[in-house]
Amino acid sequence: MLLFRVALILCTHWVARCDLLDLYVQHMDETMRTVAFKKSQERRVRPRARRSLIEDPHKGFGYFKKQRLDVDESFRWRPKKHPLAKEDGLEYPNQGEKNPSPDQHELLNGARKAQGAQGAARNSSQAPPKRYEGDLGLEYSERYFGLAESEEYLQEFPGGARSRKGGPEEDTESQIELIRGSSSEKTAGSLPGPALKRDPKSGGRTPKKFVPAKGPRISGSAPAKDPKWDTISRDGILERPRRRTNDPKFTRREVLDDAGDVILEWDPSDDDLVVFKVTARTLGYVGIGFNEKSHMKGADILLAWVDDLTGAVNLLDSHGIEETNGTPVTDNSQDVQILEGSQNETHTTVTFSRSWQTCDPQDHRLTGDTVRVLWALHTTDPELNTPLWHGERRGGRALRLKASAPHPPPPKDTPDLRHWDVKLNQFAVSDDSDTVYWCKIFKAPQLAKKHHMIGYTPLVEKANEDLVHHVILYECASTAPILGLHARIVGSPCYSPTMPREWDSCLQPVLAWARGSRGEWLPDHVGIPIAEHREGSYYMLEVHYNNPGLKKVVDSSGVRLHLTPQLRPQEAGILIAGVAVSPLHLVPPRQKEYATAGYCTPHCTNTMFPKEGINVVSVVLHSHLAGKRLGLKHIRQGKELPRIVQDNHFDFNYQQSHTLEKEVKILPGDELVAECVYGTLDRSRPTLGGYAASQEMCLAFVVHYPRTPLAACYSMTPVKDLFRTLGVSSFKGVTVDHLEKLFLTTGTDSVTLPSTTQQQLPVYPATRPSEDVDADLVKEAESALKAMRDFSDERESDNVFARLVIEDPEEFRGRTLAEHMLALPWTEELLARSIERSLYHGRHMTFCRKRDDKLALPADIQNFPNFTALPEVNDTSCSEFQVTSGSDVPGFFVSFFILTTSLSHWLSFF
Repeated sequence: MLLFRVALILCTHWVARCDLLDLYVQHMDETMRTVAFKKSQERRVRPRARRSLIEDPHKGFGYFKKQRLDVDESFRWRPKKHPLAKEDGLEYPNQGEKNPSPDQHELLNGARKAQGAQGAARNSSQAPPKRYEGDLGLEYSERYFGLAESEEYLQEFPGGARSRKGGPEEDTESQIELIRGSSSEKTAGSLPGPALKRDPKSGGRTPKKFVPAKGPRISGSAPAKDPKWDTISRDGILERPRRRTNDPKFTRREVLDDAGDVILEWDPSDDDLVVFKVTARTLGYVGIGFNEKSHMKGADILLAWVDDLTGAVNLLDSHGIEETNGTPVTDNSQDVQILEGSQNETHTTVTFSRSWQTCDPQDHRLTGDTVRVLWALHTTDPELNTPLWHGERRGGRALRLKASAPHPPPPKDTPDLRHWDVKLNQFAVSDDSDTVYWCKIFKAPQLAKKHHMIGYTPLVEKANEDLVHHVILYECASTAPILGLHARIVGSPCYSPTMPREWDSCLQPVLAWARGSRGEWLPDHVGIPIAEHREGSYYMLEVHYNNPGLKKVVDSSGVRLHLTPQLRPQEAGILIAGVAVSPLHLVPPRQKEYATAGYCTPHCTNTMFPKEGINVVSVVLHSHLAGKRLGLKHIRQGKELPRIVQDNHFDFNYQQSHTLEKEVKILPGDELVAECVYGTLDRSRPTLGGYAASQEMCLAFVVHYPRTPLAACYSMTPVKDLFRTLGVSSFKGVTVDHLEKLFLTTGTDSVTLPSTTQQQLPVYPATRPSEDVDADLVKEAESALKAMRDFSDERESDNVFARLVIEDPEEFRGRTLAEHMLALPWTEELLARSIERSLYHGRHMTFCRKRDDKLALPADIQNFPNFTALPEVNDTSCSEFQVTSGSDVPGFFVSFFILTTSLSHWLSFF
């Protein structure tokens, strides 16, 4: 019996002596329609070229690199200019080719002469052919191929129209790719031949193209049984169903580079599909990618080009490798559809569509969140679907593809439209600090009457774009003449002891611009009042310079206000919600996700909002480098309503305002929660709230109408609650009560800190020393803090908590609070989640501050609301998707190759 088994294995091994790798190469030639395959269809008399497999750790099995092909010297392919000019393929009998299934046929450009004659006769006897508007307005023939091919097609796609949802019954819309030739090929009697590209998801094969012969097309009307789907049938020929939609309207347009070489347009109106049109200054390929980061690692990449010889439009769905910036890898599933394309002497234009959610793990789901749209150019077309390295011709821009479009500016011929430039004048940015906040007072221009600001645009110097982090213009509640004198000086550091006390009333935002924003235009019925006080209206400009490189520059950045005397029906204001900027805002290190929240109470909105409520127009979400997900929650009567705004991919370098598709009404008694989720895996020390980019903020600037006296509604962690959460009871030389009063009045200015990380006064402090705090108590607290320096190590004095020396509990005695926070095991999930719950869902000290720098309600400590949250959105439109090989046949070859190799090794022991 053993000898029989050995003999059987030896026979199997002898039968399998065929060159499996060579067969696999042949299949790949058929798949990619290489010149070798096209030539072999004309003359199959020469032996196949043997190609050596190039092992690449970033490519799957079977990846071949053209530059290292081992081809027999006696065998050379010499492609003609039109390799498909001669009829071949199914029209040329080939008895030697035996395919295991009809799926292995490649439908080539060879129309039957008899059918062509019949079609010409039919067209000559009928009216001129009508254009059938199929998917996205594309015209196509009712009948591409003959009866035998249709029968094969029906075997390949049983069941006709398929479901649009994921899974085996995939949308047949993604099974067709229409490829138009160059404009020079279009004639009155023929249209560019479309090409059919199969999706491996439905058949497990790599994409192939079907290029029918050019000639008169048979047209006809299609039955409209289903408004979504249309099946065309004539003479017993059933064609693939197509989804009917309107012509794309490219309502969104973005220039992706400074030189204007790459322009992206898209139509986001459809809930399922998005149509893109890319125009690039190149005669080679243009790459478009989608990623959360500004590099191609793990990006969803599309390569588009127009073949220089055939004029065929090509689009390759690919992805970048996570570990390296190597050559993009072709996706197993091709989830893009070419609609049309062209190429002239200088530019390449390709229009294509894809689903917002393709259910392919190698694709990125496109939403209204911020995404980096990458681009790359090369002067030559890819060879064997492998692009050459683009070099420095690459870049990217952050966009929100599915979000509502910003409001457009008014027409240029709008009468009485004027502007007011508010900017610094040759301000010298110091090179001894990485964070500079500079404020300057401006007096409104001499206007005959009140004007409305209808939009603003940034005036940031090109050379200093990397330094200017944000610009905010505040309206001053005070109209004191002394502000007129202050308007003549160059300014003062914001939130510092040297800033004049009269500037404290300048806290009502008029506009908020942050890095990456292009400004904002208000709706036609909304305006923000400017220069409404006859005695004089004053404004304070705040410019934040983030200067980690410690550059010494001179800057004159600011903003341009667009004004009109034609007052609009609604006067708008800006409300700030979120977390008070304070070191009490704690974000632990080594956290994949850590959430904090700022709470606006129902007592504040009930007191300050009119009976009919306010209408939100837009929101600017603001955070710093650790920000990951930001949003503004809306709660009414204990139930969470749809979020006013949400960005799950916050980008520090793109803080464009979120324009709401529909205005959101906030009623008196409603609650707001500004939520920020941070990622600090790359940080070894806790991050505290502050003004530096390395510190953190969590703010939402809410543009709404009608304007109310409310300027800010926010919260912070109570001092005692923070210390209790960290396990600290008391400190040396100062009581917790004194610290609490100090944090609420003077911030941390009494502690001398390095300039690079200096903490400043909290935004909108709860109280002023002149309001309801004993001045003697403040002085006592300040003296205690200064005395604490004797107990601290100067090397650790990088934040205010380095001055606080723990006395109780005993096990922590002698440590500074900063040392204690650094020693906590933050990588322990239970600890991090416990602190997060305590500070997020625990008690909040809430503030309701008016535009006149007074509290509408006394500062109060309240529990975070217990409300019914909205269920998390789970995407159930995609069934389980497994990444498989591009074709069943190569998979068989691979498995058989492994089997025979294993048998060979096993037999070597005998």
